[in-house]
Amino acid sequence: METWLLLSNCQTFGLASSLNLLNPRFHIEAVDIYAFKHDIEKYRATLPNYFRVIIHPHFQTMDFDFTAARNLDIIPSIEFDAYHPDVCYAFSESGGPLEGPMSSYHSMIVLAAYQAGLSPEKTRRLFRRDVFERCGYLSRWEEERTDLINTFARHGLDISSSFRSWSRGGSFMYSVNHPKIHCVYDIARAFMKRLGVETFEGGIVPMDNLLKGACYPVYPEIAETFGVKGSYLFKIPNDYRLISLERFIDLSFDSYSRFPADTLHIERSVRDRYAQVKTVIAEAAG
Repeated sequence: METWLLLSNCQTFGLASSLNLLNPRFHIEAVDIYAFKHDIEKYRATLPNYFRVIIHPHFQTMDFDFTAARNLDIIPSIEFDAYHPDVCYAFSESGGPLEGPMSSYHSMIVLAAYQAGLSPEKTRRLFRRDVFERCGYLSRWEEERTDLINTFARHGLDISSSFRSWSRGGSFMYSVNHPKIHCVYDIARAFMKRLGVETFEGGIVPMDNLLKGACYPVYPEIAETFGVKGSYLFKIPNDYRLISLERFIDLSFDSYSRFPADTLHIERSVRDRYAQVKTVIAEAAG
């Protein structure tokens, strides 16, 4: 039996289980990035033992030489923010990554409102269609679709037909980087197809482990644009419990209050969009 090493991010285990379901003759050793970093010397020594090593593109930026792998493949992860354009990662200058009620996921509108000195009540009133439209939240689809399909195409994986299937139902994302399991399964199938490996369709998909994490709602005004179901109910991480938008705002403000407002900042990749959000909020609150 061939042993494969799969190294990826939060989608690691769903992808590994999908690969196993599609063809049981492979043993898949699934290791996420945190476990890999913890035992990195172990994998330096054992890398040649695996028949195939599959990595996420981010692993190529690490101080690790993968040239010893007998067969090295790359599978990107699914990232798509059109359903959740308000989501960002936030940081404090003194404390590193910022945790809030949705773990490391934050609302650009809520954070910008907090930094502008708005109350929770005024912040709640910003969650409306005209604000979303001016923030650019309703026009993310085409750019995100193109980026996602091209990302996989660069690694020889054609997901264009899968994407059409995903987008015909409800939202296929729990957040900007947590897809639902049927999407991960389709990625595994596309990879097997690229390898020319026979697959077996049993009509089932693996347990959706990402459902245990934070699940961001598709705001109703955004959901209406894409023809899916929306809400303002946030599923908190590691618990099957929903909180309201009002509660989410209150808890977010509590987490931000531990730091000076001007020391909070967001991930580099969305800073231009965040600047636009701040401008819109200043105009809406003025």
